[in-house]
Amino acid sequence: MVFIRKLTPTETSIILKLQEFVKAAHAESNSHDYAHVLSVCRYAIQIGKAIPEDVDPFILSAGALLHDIGKTNSVFAHIHGLFGGSLAEEFLDGLKIDPDIRDAVCRVVIRHTPTSMIPPETPEEKAVYDADTLDRLGLMGLLRGFIGKAGAMDVIMTKYMEKRKLDYEKLHYKISKDIGLEGKEMMNAFIQIIEDRLKTRMHSIKDLFSKEGLINSH
Repeated sequence: MVFIRKLTPTETSIILKLQEFVKAAHAESNSHDYAHVLSVCRYAIQIGKAIPEDVDPFILSAGALLHDIGKTNSVFAHIHGLFGGSLAEEFLDGLKIDPDIRDAVCRVVIRHTPTSMIPPETPEEKAVYDADTLDRLGLMGLLRGFIGKAGAMDVIMTKYMEKRKLDYEKLHYKISKDIGLEGKEMMNAFIQIIEDRLKTRMHSIKDLFSKEGLINSH
């Protein structure tokens, strides 16, 4: 099904304002940059046009554009869905958006991430959730998640990769799984390579001495 309607001229103008706001807000972001936002928008539109449910194009597009606005403040990154929802509400109020539409967009922002602990319910919420998940699949999505993390490399990579292995099964729509299948397979193959290298790196010093013949193994 195609979207239930086309964007009105006013909605198009608002979307363009949102684009400029989001582009500027993400200018200093590391992994969740404007390129990520655009990728999520493309996936969300692709999903929205393919699923059988009615999808409002403005709510979907605005929600996709604003979905990671909470990530622009690193202090609240761990609750960026909830924080982003409040930022989105304030900005949309400034644009005089109808309160019901504003709230629907904010719910997309809040519910696009499992960290909010509020699962998506509407088609727009599920589509943006899936779109964001799809951008984590594949090689680039995996590498993007390693950026900006502090701590021991093996701990960071292992923890993040375990999360990524679960993403594909959390997708809501068949079209999302069709789009993400190749990326999932590529990501899993790369994860296997990384895990093998990490195992090699983490051999104990005793193992190293033994292998190099520096100690008596008996």
